[in-house]
Amino acid sequence: MSTEGINADWEDAARVRALMDVASPGRDMQKALALAESTMEKDPCSRYLYALFLYTGTGVQCDRVTAAEQFGIAGASGCREASIVSAEIGENPEDAESVLIGLRFKAEQRDLSACEKLFPMYDTGKDADGKKCLAKKDHAEAVRLYMPCADAGNAEAQNTIGYMYLMGKGIEKNGDLALKLLKEAAEAGCAQAVHRIAYMYDTGQNFVEQDLDKAVPWYQKAADLGYADSEYALAGILFMRESKYFNAARASKYLMKAADAGHDEAAHQIGLMYAYGSNGFRRSPAKADMYLTQSCEAGNQQAMVDYANMCFEGQVLPKDLEKAAKWFTVAADNCSGIAQYALGCMYGNGMYYKQDDKKAYQFFQDAAEGGEPNSQYALACFYYEGRGVDKDEKEAAVWFQEAAEQGHPGAMSFLGMFKITGKAVDKDVEGGLKLLKDAAENDYYEAQFYLGKLYAEGEFVEKDIPYAKKMLSLAAKQGDPDAARMLDDIKHKRIS
Repeated sequence: MSTEGINADWEDAARVRALMDVASPGRDMQKALALAESTMEKDPCSRYLYALFLYTGTGVQCDRVTAAEQFGIAGASGCREASIVSAEIGENPEDAESVLIGLRFKAEQRDLSACEKLFPMYDTGKDADGKKCLAKKDHAEAVRLYMPCADAGNAEAQNTIGYMYLMGKGIEKNGDLALKLLKEAAEAGCAQAVHRIAYMYDTGQNFVEQDLDKAVPWYQKAADLGYADSEYALAGILFMRESKYFNAARASKYLMKAADAGHDEAAHQIGLMYAYGSNGFRRSPAKADMYLTQSCEAGNQQAMVDYANMCFEGQVLPKDLEKAAKWFTVAADNCSGIAQYALGCMYGNGMYYKQDDKKAYQFFQDAAEGGEPNSQYALACFYYEGRGVDKDEKEAAVWFQEAAEQGHPGAMSFLGMFKITGKAVDKDVEGGLKLLKDAAENDYYEAQFYLGKLYAEGEFVEKDIPYAKKMLSLAAKQGDPDAARMLDDIKHKRIS
């Protein structure tokens, strides 16, 4: 594995590297230099290694200008690592680049400390402070330079490189090598590597068939090592009621361990279970509040939305509009369309906040543009009514269309009537009726009312009083007063 990334035809460079290896009893830098120089005409990677000797002045007089030329020639001849160095020399200040090449020269000698320092630089293209560093981001080069650490038994390197081969992160996927490295890391006690193997079998990821029987023991091993992601995953499997793994008591234990270890989704799920009294958890609003708050503070957006909804509705948790507003706002700031919609409703209806149609409109617009259907419908209504924005029926039709395409029954009903009457859109009675009937079949009362009205009046469709009465009755049963009045008019022959 130490020659990973080197062309198999370029065996001379491999021999040079063997002579440079700090861990080899046969290490001889002078022989390495001589071999690199004598074979560089036929082996571009030997030329690259010779250029490193020349640039650093190791065993030969330092000549950075000639070294730079040799890096360029080697890179143009197909040596990837030489092309990387050549590009860096062209962009970095000489004094800084000399430090980077010095580290690289040590890494080519399999100096593990240098390999560890170079890996994150090439893996991310950033330094420890998160700022752009001298090395350009290059996952393949990062793996090549880090491989000596994995070969030496460094579990973190084995885990990291194994995962990169598993996911094909900047390098070609290699299932056999990925699993080999991950298992070596797992045997050394790396809990994350154990979890990754478990997840691979659980999901059938990349190279293996999905096999829960193989996944569970690996999850168990990682959970025993205290790895929270595996504790959470194992809990989910143990909560599967129709499976042979079902064990609610053990599931609760692992879920609680994961939550107490800071796993935000575990805390979210426990909070929901305490809120509703499910999966063996006795209902406890106080504990639900504690775990949901923990999950929210850890940044779990779905927990923020769920907790805020509970505080807003005041059914399973005490009503608390201040908490609802707080977590809806945090989630909305992180682009949660549902949270933006909720804030739009709060501003639009003057709930907790002072009523403000312009702010409501802005929240609806942000969420609608992100694809949230309730907000698309609300935005359409605002354009239709001229609330918080100038009245614009054509723009209203655009957003009713967007929401209707996602199955929003209110939008389907409005758009259906627009099509039937030709308001703001091309007239299409059949298309409009289809939208109304689809919404009505899903028991949406406004669509039922509109159909009843259309067939009772007979202006756009052939009058059909029995069908009109049927639709109006369905809407009236859901509390629609307009439907009830029209139904009463039909019964008393005021409409016939």
